[in-house]
Amino acid sequence: MKHKVSKLVSLECVAQESDDDEVPHRPMSPLEAASFIEGMAAELRIMARNTKLSALSYFLEMARIEASAEIERLGAPSSEKH
Repeated sequence: MKHKVSKLVSLECVAQESDDDEVPHRPMSPLEAASFIEGMAAELRIMARNTKLSALSYFLEMARIEASAEIERLGAPSSEKH
């Protein structure tokens, strides 16, 4: 089964084209990225689980756990970091 491929545009490209000054023009920090990934992985895991995609659900949960561990590591005081 072939899937139609639509033209994908990166969010960075969209932000640069926007004249709206509300979009921050700075790179995302590792902590911000890990937090975003944790939330998205959790939502996607629920979607996968609800549609009985068990292997995908499992891997998304592993991604969520890894992102959570990174959040803890990045949020720890510098004396506790490994």
